[in-house]
Amino acid sequence: MYHILIVDDEFLVRLGLKTTINWEANGYKVVGEASNGKEALEMVQSSMPDIVLVDIKMPLMDGLEFITEVKKISEDISFIILSNYDNFQYAKRAMKLGVSQYLLKSEINEDILLATLESVCTERRSRHVRHGDDNQARTAYLSNNLSKAQINACIPIGRMDAPPEGLFRAGSYVVIKYFCSIGLLNEQSIDMLSKTMVSLIEDEFQGAVYSEVIYQMHYYITLIFPENSHSDSERSYIEKSASIGRKIKHYFSVSLKGGLSRSGKAESLPQLLRQAEWARQQCFFGGTQGKCPSDMRFAGGNAFIVYEESLQENLKKEERPHVSSSKVLGYLTENNSQELENYIHGIFVRIKEQSAYTVVKHTFIDFLSIAKSSLEKLNVPVTESFLAKLDYDNWDILTSVEETEVYVHDIFEGILDFMSKGISGYSASVKKTIAYVEENYASNITLEDVARHGEISRSYLSMLFKQETGINFITYLNQYRIEKGKKLLTDTNLKIYEIAEEIGFGSPYYFSKVFKELTGMQCKEYRNYYSEMN
Repeated sequence: MYHILIVDDEFLVRLGLKTTINWEANGYKVVGEASNGKEALEMVQSSMPDIVLVDIKMPLMDGLEFITEVKKISEDISFIILSNYDNFQYAKRAMKLGVSQYLLKSEINEDILLATLESVCTERRSRHVRHGDDNQARTAYLSNNLSKAQINACIPIGRMDAPPEGLFRAGSYVVIKYFCSIGLLNEQSIDMLSKTMVSLIEDEFQGAVYSEVIYQMHYYITLIFPENSHSDSERSYIEKSASIGRKIKHYFSVSLKGGLSRSGKAESLPQLLRQAEWARQQCFFGGTQGKCPSDMRFAGGNAFIVYEESLQENLKKEERPHVSSSKVLGYLTENNSQELENYIHGIFVRIKEQSAYTVVKHTFIDFLSIAKSSLEKLNVPVTESFLAKLDYDNWDILTSVEETEVYVHDIFEGILDFMSKGISGYSASVKKTIAYVEENYASNITLEDVARHGEISRSYLSMLFKQETGINFITYLNQYRIEKGKKLLTDTNLKIYEIAEEIGFGSPYYFSKVFKELTGMQCKEYRNYYSEMN
């Protein structure tokens, strides 16, 4: 059913139009009427009609001005001009605004009105088919340009194409690049996350085209959307992003971040895509260089950063700190863990002062390169899983400069472990996690608690723990608790629910379920069997 708005300053004309035909029987619904363009403009924003029947000459805001303003809100609204003979010149001017139909008030009857409406509806259906094809082409343009470079890199302008003329309509556009870690989500949850993000984006950003990528345990979605000069602003984009972020956090327990470009014409989309990535990279530092007004902290904090030109100027002045391979090798040779930690921290203090993403990346690669060469020079045997941690692609797993420092520190702590013990050692972060579990297993602890204790992110700790132990944190915690439970079953007379409570299971039913999964036996069966053996 098409929604109709009637706008005319004459009450009898409005009444006549409403009673000329049976609107709903013919597939239409009159959603409102207004006596001037100013009043009608407010109604358009609230009711978003499909077709507007509008008089040319009205007080406060005439029909031509009204049509011009409505087109800034939506290009999808169709118009039928209502005109008298002496206003025909106005009607011709309206044709230049894209209005294809007009009615002479003196000639309106049921047949003419229905024929005119049907003509507009036919044109709308044809336009929507073309719009669907155009939307596919716009999405293809975005995906093709993003595929020409790595996910976490500012794409050189020369490697991107400007959109074909006419693909994006006149007006200004904004680009946003969102991302979040999905290391803790299963395949079904990731699929649901994607569908939820698309739905939220379509609700908040009308007319957006988007492209999704999943890479190295991260989900990325980049969108281009037309700017609405009436209501949109950098503030509103951050507020909308923050709203999406809160919902994603609530449903999936992941933290959404993103970079926003400034507004620009369609031909400058390569620059806008580049700006959005530059701004996104500043999330790595908590947005210290990105544009985020202090009074916006309540909405988006530093999770959503708007690009500003000073950021590009800062990048030109970036100075990459020198990482001395001889110093690192000396600390390793002397088994001087504290001095090595101080040296790494000093490098990262200088990096944080610059807030330059590429500097962090290159320094990360420098440290990994030195780690590889040190292993060769010192002839230190290590495991395959440890060597995998020296892969430069692991950079794409990291989400902050703090995580990068922890990762580098853990690498060299691991080398010192191999040198001193000759066995596979866990990183400092995983050691802290295991110690925390051993001390607090009887409490209702979560991965988030452990991550907070270790001062690293939950997603990073999850990745690191699985990488080093081969199992996820919850499995390890349950296994540890079950081992404690086994001992209590055989060495005490505690009831099942008392044991469950003693070892941190909130429910005896859940304890029994996990026990059966891990041992293949019921709790009572296990107690009877091993008690008899003793």
